[in-house]
Amino acid sequence: MNKHSPSNRGAASRPGQPKPRPAARGRRLRSLGFGILAAAIALAALGLVAARLLPSSPISADAIQVKASMGGFSPDSFSVKAGSTVSIELTSLDTQFHSDGGGWHEMAIDQLGIDWKVGPESSKVFEFTAPATPGTYTWYCGICCGGRANPTMQGTLTVTA
Repeated sequence: MNKHSPSNRGAASRPGQPKPRPAARGRRLRSLGFGILAAAIALAALGLVAARLLPSSPISADAIQVKASMGGFSPDSFSVKAGSTVSIELTSLDTQFHSDGGGWHEMAIDQLGIDWKVGPESSKVFEFTAPATPGTYTWYCGICCGGRANPTMQGTLTVTA
C-alpha cells in the first residue's frame, strides 16, 4: 500500500470529505467567543447609557426638582410664596468621575443660611421656610465648575407675596 492511499487517512475520515484542520476550527471558536463577548459589552454599555438618559424618578412628588450638573442648574429659577414651607429635591447628575468636584454639587443661598450638598448621581430632599418678606435671592454651587464666578452654576429664588 502506498502512503497516499485512502486506507491510511484514519478511521474518522469519510470518503470525499476533507478532514477539518484544527487551526481553522480554533479560529472559528475564537471568533465566536469574541463576538459573544463584544455583544455582551455592547449591551452593558447600552444599559448604562439608557439608565443615564432616562429621567430619574423624584424622591418627593411635592418637592421642587432642581438638577445640577457641570452644565448648570435646571431649572435655574423658581418662585415660592412668602412664609411657605418649601421642599427642594436637589439632584446631582454628574458621576464620581467628574474631574471638578467629584460629582458633588451644592445649592447655597447665603442670605438665608442655606448650604445644601448632594453627592454624585444622587438626590436629597431639603426643606426651608421662605422669608416672610418678598424678594429675590441668588443661589450658587461653590464646589465645582467655577463656583460663584460661573453664571451657569447660579440660580434665582423669587419670594412672592
